[in-house]
Amino acid sequence: MSYSLCGTSVDNTGEQACDKAKGVLSRLAIFNGLIAAADYVDQDTFFAKLVTNSKLSKSATNKFFPLPEIQEIARTSEANKEGTLNLGYKTVLLEGRPAYTVKFFGGADLLKRLKTFDNQTIRLIEYDANGVFWGTKTGTDFIGYQAKIFFKGGEMATGQNVEEGLIEATVSFLSAVEYFKNSYWMESTGNYSDITPLLDVNLTYISNATNVFKIGMTIPGSNAIGPYNIFDEHGAAIAALTFTAGSGTNYGTSLPITSIAVDNTLKCLTVTFDSTAYTALSPGVKFRLNPPTPAVLDAADVTETELLSVILTES
Repeated sequence: MSYSLCGTSVDNTGEQACDKAKGVLSRLAIFNGLIAAADYVDQDTFFAKLVTNSKLSKSATNKFFPLPEIQEIARTSEANKEGTLNLGYKTVLLEGRPAYTVKFFGGADLLKRLKTFDNQTIRLIEYDANGVFWGTKTGTDFIGYQAKIFFKGGEMATGQNVEEGLIEATVSFLSAVEYFKNSYWMESTGNYSDITPLLDVNLTYISNATNVFKIGMTIPGSNAIGPYNIFDEHGAAIAALTFTAGSGTNYGTSLPITSIAVDNTLKCLTVTFDSTAYTALSPGVKFRLNPPTPAVLDAADVTETELLSVILTES
């Protein structure tokens, strides 16, 4: 018998009952953060963490960006690189990197938002039709696979196929080793719809009379008429929440807010800053109005919304 290193370099070949294999890809999510071991101790804890992370601000490290449900998928993986010897021996020199294209429904506004991710190095979590999330690990933390992504759409339909309202995403994973040899899964019994994609809503300056500012709340988009005003749906609920403001270096000096009210005529918020603190500002100094977080908005039934802060000027 020859001496063998197999005992320390390979695994046994038995299979556990109910071992998981990747099913049909149903969803993708861009996730550049990590989920600590304490947050995937069981299915419910893991899913609750994904829901929470989807409602974080887009600037948060652990923000979870869910993409729409996939309607078509095609594998475009790179072929294995093979080598041969002239007497017939053939072997795989390098495993091909995985890749695929997927299609899902979305309009012009969504396409614009998605294209901000074009050709960036990101990490992706896969979710299959069996209700299983797939990713990899760094240490004990669950993370997404490293990948590049590119979104395509916006062309006129030809009437020859289902084309109207389709967005195509080309996904190229950067490491075959990570994807094939170091995949990890987490099953979920939660409703994926609870994982919420958010819309950017800009706080916008309209006018002011000294310390009383009129602030709009609009969603930028492709409609030539102009951005969409969310006041009618959520103005009163948002006015009841807590805003903060700051001036100075990194806007770190608190500027107290006396009140926030609704203006039903202009369909905007009326934000009144403390008169004494506002008067103490130097003419022309800039300060920032900070809205409540997406999680606070969600708790107030202002769902699928991230309000973005606005820079104002003392006048």
